Amino acid sequence: MPSVLADFVAHVSVEQTEWEHPTKARILLNEAQLVIAKSEDDKIILAHDQIFDITLDTLPPFVDPLPGTPVTVAYEQQGRRTTAVIAAPERTAHKFQTVLFKAILNGTYTKLKHPEKVGGRVLNTDFCAGLLSLETDCVKIDTEEGPVIISLDSVIDFSREQRPIDGTDRPAIVVSHMNDGEAMTTAAAVESARKLSLLGRYLRQQYQPLLDSLRQLTLSEQETEALTTIYTVGDTEVSLPSVLQTDPKRAKQLLQALHSKALIESGQHGPVLTAKGQIVVNEYLERVNE
Repeated sequence: MPSVLADFVAHVSVEQTEWEHPTKARILLNEAQLVIAKSEDDKIILAHDQIFDITLDTLPPFVDPLPGTPVTVAYEQQGRRTTAVIAAPERTAHKFQTVLFKAILNGTYTKLKHPEKVGGRVLNTDFCAGLLSLETDCVKIDTEEGPVIISLDSVIDFSREQRPIDGTDRPAIVVSHMNDGEAMTTAAAVESARKLSLLGRYLRQQYQPLLDSLRQLTLSEQETEALTTIYTVGDTEVSLPSVLQTDPKRAKQLLQALHSKALIESGQHGPVLTAKGQIVVNEYLERVNE
């Protein structure tokens, strides 16, 4: 019997059904299916392969405001696409959303190219096979050569692109992330377009809070210059005061300010960019090169 992964009561609204008006229901999730039950005889049972999208804290147009934080689950049943909104206390909703992603994606067979690029260097790395799993703070792919781990707080960008795999162009999630202060790119493809889309959604929802925090960030011209200088010199034994053409005391103040804003961290030889710092530099360079 499949083990229970989630079991709680929530307010529910289901598009184009008798449940479109909000109602209370019991939510049961196991390794095989999601059950939304008003009663023993009145329930919606969804196999994991029917679910094609999961979003948090957004309401579709047909739903009136519900108490709590909504998790929107889009699924296909009897040839029709439908949306169910499950609203629960914030902590419960966040946990349910994460567990649902894990239940669907964990154990997925994956073709992985790691690393595809380090810094600006494109590498001649072959795709290899692995099994995907979502951990608390990272995405992990277990391969024969050991696990490839991408920390969620290291992601600086991702996109969906075509990659030649086994002689055929296939869609892949291409993730740019930081590794010891250096930008790295990893490409991952799965056979199911639905699961690839869900993996992209999962990454996007982890990445969005970082982008939101950057909108609140303000940097002085000197801080921006110092940040781009750290990006340029990398983790090397270069004297930052001389490169910045300032005295050591002022250079130290600039580094402290950047560190307090979580834009840099300590590397082996000196300060290196965090994922947040790399995103800031990328956006600055894009503006300069326009």
